[in-house]
Amino acid sequence: MRVLREEDYMSQPGGQTKSKDVKLVTKQVITPDTLKEDKRKVKLLYIIKALGGASEKALVIALYEMKEKGLDLGYQFNNIGGNIFSPMIKEDITSLLYLGYIENDPVSKKLKVTNNGLEFLDTQQIEDDFKNNLNQIMNDIKLKVQALDEENKLRNRRSRRY
Repeated sequence: MRVLREEDYMSQPGGQTKSKDVKLVTKQVITPDTLKEDKRKVKLLYIIKALGGASEKALVIALYEMKEKGLDLGYQFNNIGGNIFSPMIKEDITSLLYLGYIENDPVSKKLKVTNNGLEFLDTQQIEDDFKNNLNQIMNDIKLKVQALDEENKLRNRRSRRY
């Protein structure tokens, strides 16, 4: 039996060595108390609840449409090749998932508010202006989100068949 050393794994033909770098990314720890101070994440959670769940892509489109209609949460959007995305929204979704306030439904692939998220929202004060503005544009936004999610569902079904 031969014991392999690190050099045995790392050596390449021709005497070259290949190294592996470990990248550490630091993120600020988020707690329910810090979330209370971040009104944008609280509003995002409220929007997910109001939509009744949405895929991440549909949620980004919905927030973009809301910004176009005058309800701006402060997210920056990028548009590449007709695809709209926002790294800021991705970070906020990750924070809400980490806290367990939203979950990604494995069947529908939609982000949905959990019971913990609903309890948290009940303790939060959300401005009436925001709620009223959201209610005014919600019908258009909901229809668009449902259409996007249905399109994704059909596309996923087709790809599984082949």
